[in-house]
Amino acid sequence: MFKCKKKGFSLVEILVVIVIIGILVALILPNALRAIRQAQIRECASNVRSLNTAIRLCFATTNNWGVCNTLALIGPFCEGAAAPVCPFGTPYVVNAVAAPGVGSEVAQHVH
Repeated sequence: MFKCKKKGFSLVEILVVIVIIGILVALILPNALRAIRQAQIRECASNVRSLNTAIRLCFATTNNWGVCNTLALIGPFCEGAAAPVCPFGTPYVVNAVAAPGVGSEVAQHVH
């Protein structure tokens, strides 16, 4: 007499939803990853500028480039309690320049 309809989704409906979600992920994920990478690059550049400023401040305080040639020694001159950390996981390197009066600068490996 009365036929009961089953409640639920058909296989085709589930597959359509999965395909739509896959397309959305394929469109959004590359842009999100690119934005994250650009943010890390900008953070790294900002850290290098901050460290270079800390080196100059260290020299202005100590008047000795030899004291300002490692991250451990310039840490107290940084904004925070210690030298900033690279978002890429590689350490910052202080390049001590041999020429007298020229000083040091921070270099970051190219990513």
